[in-house]
Amino acid sequence: MCYDLSEPDVNEEQCSGLYYSDDTLKQLDGYAYAENCREVNNTPKRCNVDCGLGQECQVIDNEEMCVCSEESCFSTDSSSSKYNQQPLCASNNMTFSSQCLMEAWKCMKQQSGLYKKYDGECQKDCRNVKCPRETVCLLVKNTGEPFCYPKKHCNPTKDPEPVCGTNGITYDNICSMRLSPDAEGRTPELAHKGPCESKCRANLCQSNERCVYSLQSLPVCIRCQYPPRFFAHSGECSQNIQTCGDDGHLYKNYCALLRGQCEKNRYIHIIDYDTCPNNMNTMRKIFFRNKINYINRFPNFRMK
Repeated sequence: MCYDLSEPDVNEEQCSGLYYSDDTLKQLDGYAYAENCREVNNTPKRCNVDCGLGQECQVIDNEEMCVCSEESCFSTDSSSSKYNQQPLCASNNMTFSSQCLMEAWKCMKQQSGLYKKYDGECQKDCRNVKCPRETVCLLVKNTGEPFCYPKKHCNPTKDPEPVCGTNGITYDNICSMRLSPDAEGRTPELAHKGPCESKCRANLCQSNERCVYSLQSLPVCIRCQYPPRFFAHSGECSQNIQTCGDDGHLYKNYCALLRGQCEKNRYIHIIDYDTCPNNMNTMRKIFFRNKINYINRFPNFRMK
């Protein structure tokens, strides 16, 4: 028996020899026991902190801590396994098989701004998107991504006058135009205030606007004077999301398209990426075709 090699009241693991170094065990022929050991309760300390979806409580250095964990999403004794177990599309256009897995990824990647856009797998357009009540599916103007827009965010009393859309239709007000998408979620842009007209004329546009014509020969008021820092600091410019116009040109971003229509003195409508001209770089066409759903290759996301 070896005394003095172990402190009193240590656990079984320490008494069995795992507590000692290789050099010490060589001197003891590979065995080390302590007669003064007794059975010690090895039950780990229970962690009682509610960490929320995608995290679990662990005792680290005798301190309760919340750690990112996608395993918690599959735990049978976890409340997260009892709800939110349906696929969803997140704001980064990734499809997750549950909200818990999205929260786990959000925690691991430290993406605090990540949120659920809508239930179900990420879609290319609005045809198969089921939005909650009091919301309507629209396509983001410069990216073509579907999102659920709360109707309450558009106040018809703020701008109650009729407006003309770039589709040549007169709407009761700008909210009526913005909340009237087609089946795919596309909505017209504002051509000009008031009922639709067939030609440009004096005072049709505001003082800071220019009247030009669209590809369909309809008058559209565009803005060509922006603050000096607009193009450098606008979010739509800084994202550098390439935009395809109906003039057959692929623009660096939406703001470059705005410049283009002023230079060409015509309204440039954003068209679907699939219908970009055939002379566009093939790889760019493939990228655009799959840009919304590329991550659907990993519908059952699991962190490694």
